[in-house]
Amino acid sequence: MSRKKSFLIAMSGGSGSGKSTVAEALLAHLGPDRAVMFGEDAYYHPMSYYGAPSTEEERAALVAGINYDDPKSKEVDHLVSDLKALKAGEAVEQPIYDYERHDRSKNTRRIESAPVLILEGIHALSMPKIRSFIDLSVYVDTPDDLRLARRIRRDVLERGRTVHSVLLQYMSTVRSAHYRWTYPAKFDADLVIADEGLPAYGDVKPSPEAIERMLAPVLARLQTAGVI
Repeated sequence: MSRKKSFLIAMSGGSGSGKSTVAEALLAHLGPDRAVMFGEDAYYHPMSYYGAPSTEEERAALVAGINYDDPKSKEVDHLVSDLKALKAGEAVEQPIYDYERHDRSKNTRRIESAPVLILEGIHALSMPKIRSFIDLSVYVDTPDDLRLARRIRRDVLERGRTVHSVLLQYMSTVRSAHYRWTYPAKFDADLVIADEGLPAYGDVKPSPEAIERMLAPVLARLQTAGVI
């Protein structure tokens, strides 16, 4: 008997919306035997896609001209190929993207298929080529000011950026790209989850009660579909 195809949950929302936090909580709830998560950000094009800068100045200029909030910044066909394999029960070697170098690592991450696949990212619901693979679409809806606060904290502390560079990128490309590609998906999503104001700064974790409330509609859909 052939293995039942995996159930794909695609979770999106603006940068800093808390979608990763919700996706990780869902993964923890389901457990490693029933679910696996993979981020869409892993599929940013490698630097070689844009050319071969020979100096740091050329590299910096090249990076400054790339709109990372445009779906075109992703290697969509590679993502589609990996989705097909995972849904069919096969393992994949997912790329690893180095945010400090703005380039793809030489290493890969092996991902084994699972009954539930969780894809999260700002374009998870905005790429036409993957829509047919999605079994449940979820949009995490969060106010712009809270998302920006979280983005500044993440990029400065985790990705080696300066506050100035984060704000410059946000005003030049991030904000407009959000309303062009990410936000419209809210109106087509199967579920829209309102952010309860999960912490934007510090090491304070969201309360178990808040996470439970945000996960409840997702778990209800999975129960209705007979997945859990």
